[in-house]
Amino acid sequence: MDALMPAAKTPARWGYPLILSLAFAYLTWETWLKWGNPFVDFGIELYVAWQLAEGKHLYRDIIWLAGPLSQYANALWFRLFGASLLTLSIVNLAILAGITGLIYRFFAQTAGRLAGLMVGLTLLTTFAFQAYETDGSWNYITPYRHESVHGLGLAILALAILPGYLARGEGWRAFLIGLCFGAVSLTKIEPTVALAAALAAGYGLSLKRLAARRGAWRRDMGLFAVGALVLPVGFGLYLGTRMPPDVALVGLLGNWVSVVRLKVTHQVFYQRAVGLAQWQQSFAQAARVSGLLFGGALLGVGLEVKLRALSRWRLSWRSVAFGAFFIASFEFMPWVFFFRPLPLITALGMGWLWWRALRCQDLTAVAKRWIPLAAWSVFALLLLGKVALAAHSAGYGFTLAMPATALMAAMALSLWPEALAARGWGQGDLLRCSVAGVLVALWLAALENSSYFYAAKTVPLGAGRDRMLCFGPPLSYQAAMVGLALEDMAGLLPADATLTVIPDGLLINYLLRRVNPTPYVVFDPLIVAAHGGEARVVDQLAAQPPDYIVFMQRDFSEYGLKRFGQDDRFGRLITTWVAEHYEAIRVYGGPPSGKPFGLALLRYRGPVASAIDK
Repeated sequence: MDALMPAAKTPARWGYPLILSLAFAYLTWETWLKWGNPFVDFGIELYVAWQLAEGKHLYRDIIWLAGPLSQYANALWFRLFGASLLTLSIVNLAILAGITGLIYRFFAQTAGRLAGLMVGLTLLTTFAFQAYETDGSWNYITPYRHESVHGLGLAILALAILPGYLARGEGWRAFLIGLCFGAVSLTKIEPTVALAAALAAGYGLSLKRLAARRGAWRRDMGLFAVGALVLPVGFGLYLGTRMPPDVALVGLLGNWVSVVRLKVTHQVFYQRAVGLAQWQQSFAQAARVSGLLFGGALLGVGLEVKLRALSRWRLSWRSVAFGAFFIASFEFMPWVFFFRPLPLITALGMGWLWWRALRCQDLTAVAKRWIPLAAWSVFALLLLGKVALAAHSAGYGFTLAMPATALMAAMALSLWPEALAARGWGQGDLLRCSVAGVLVALWLAALENSSYFYAAKTVPLGAGRDRMLCFGPPLSYQAAMVGLALEDMAGLLPADATLTVIPDGLLINYLLRRVNPTPYVVFDPLIVAAHGGEARVVDQLAAQPPDYIVFMQRDFSEYGLKRFGQDDRFGRLITTWVAEHYEAIRVYGGPPSGKPFGLALLRYRGPVASAIDK
């Protein structure tokens, strides 16, 4: 087992990292400036970073539901290298390279270099560079929220430090793990809860199995606690000097306050993300794919047992196993539901890893392999909570399902074949080759799907360092229409004019470099409800009316609502106030209330009728 043996000078030591580097470079080249959808979420990320770099602050000037770490980090990059899409993209590519390296190192140490390579390639092809739909920014270069990627990366860094801490116990490692945890707590709830449970589980196992950790627990816990407080206290002091202390405190608590205020489990949006809206179908899909996966696993084990004596023809049988599983998976696997049984399989894998961590008599292996993998399994399983019945590599699954997928791939490629060999049921090679065939089929299916959507990104938007490629007809007419509107508005709006886009479209503010005078980054049901409702929005608009408003078409069906302004439950009060105080001076495309995409530019004129719906 190379994870626990002295390092040897083999081609795998440099060859596997080279393969990952080449794959990373190729995917970057093929997808250059085509990442994500700037009209859905990522335009907000650009605008907020720009405004923070200009001197505004989260929570005081900009409503924000997550922690402060990611947005202030992005603002720092803008200050250092200039505010542009290119700046943020290059920084995020560097962060992705770091995450890839951490994942490779973690699984190479705990499950072998081949597992590290295969997991790294799965991350890159299936999650990091993917494009599975026209809506959303579900990738690691232009993510829908940077907190998701930053929180995941920092949590993986903490878990990557864990094996060295368990094996050698240096105090600085405990401090660094705490520092990572404190940083994760300033991003989102999901990675914070998952990492807290994973570290608690890993440390609890170490106290039970490793005498050295029991002897130094006071020192280690103290150093962890100090590290965990550094960034939260630092941000608390920083924000507390720039806004009322209660506002700063609510900001530091991030999502936690919003979850309580909104009762998210009752929200249609949340229920759809989890899969509760159609749970019967979700269970049926998970059962179907589970049957295929378990059947394939049994077939692989059966081949191992039956053919274990045929060592002379073993290479041929490996090739046959790889080819057969690759073809069967690529042609017949329902990939859209492939990840549905992930929570069940991860839970079963977690139980097996804990059993090994508690039963293994080799304490070196316990410290370097079984406890770190058991901790990772806890982290992976809890991350799946938000997509429990609808696990997928798209949507929120692009970060939430990745750790569980990585773990299952590593276990199937390395740990379970080793277990078969230990029982004398074969060498594990046929099972390993069968799993490799399924993984390669997954990569190719993901790349094939992504290439279709990337090829449709033909419409340029923005210029210079802000240039991006967006979906063109027939998939979307939005970028072309917005591009024409931006050209017109750039000459029409004074340089110091304020502009608010309703209900969503801060990308327009960012590309025009026009400030939104309201604190709202988007007028969606969750943000509005979390901060006083529509009446408060109208009060803030009336207190500081923007010079211009862009009214953009937006479908809110994901929240169980009609188009903005057409549903009595949300948007009607805002659109009524706008109609009373603004007049339409330009309409680009169809009317914003219609089905063909369109947007309208409105100018403040007091109580005059609007032509939005004409």
